[in-house]
Amino acid sequence: MVATMEFWHWMVIGVFLLALEVFAPGAILMWFGFGGLLTGALLWLIPSMSIEWQILIFSLFSIASVLLWKKYGSKADTMETDNPNLNNRLRDYIGRDTVLIEAISNGTGLAKVGDSAWKVRGKDLPKGTRVKIVDLDGMFFVVEAVES
Repeated sequence: MVATMEFWHWMVIGVFLLALEVFAPGAILMWFGFGGLLTGALLWLIPSMSIEWQILIFSLFSIASVLLWKKYGSKADTMETDNPNLNNRLRDYIGRDTVLIEAISNGTGLAKVGDSAWKVRGKDLPKGTRVKIVDLDGMFFVVEAVES
């Protein structure tokens, strides 16, 4: 094992982990990179720190940065948007009326949605019935008969 590490060793480790984050999804290596940079900065201020303390500080900085990001930084995932269905475009069809092109039998059938045929679920209904899309169930539209 390495008997001593200079501050620049930690700086190189930190920069390497930050650079490696570009190739790894999930934004996790970046926080360990910050831990390395902070450990290097602290070692620059306190050059007599033992390797055990350096590793402990690196671990604590890394874990603390991950936890702080999870608590405060990941709020962008719940940000309001003007298009909440952007990543689930099928939800845009909820509320639309369509026509069954195949009867719903045993709970499943086909309906014309846009220019395609989609599997639908609902109460058994004959072909040609006008239905309204009320929900999604996986890749199935859940439909109900429209009152005439």
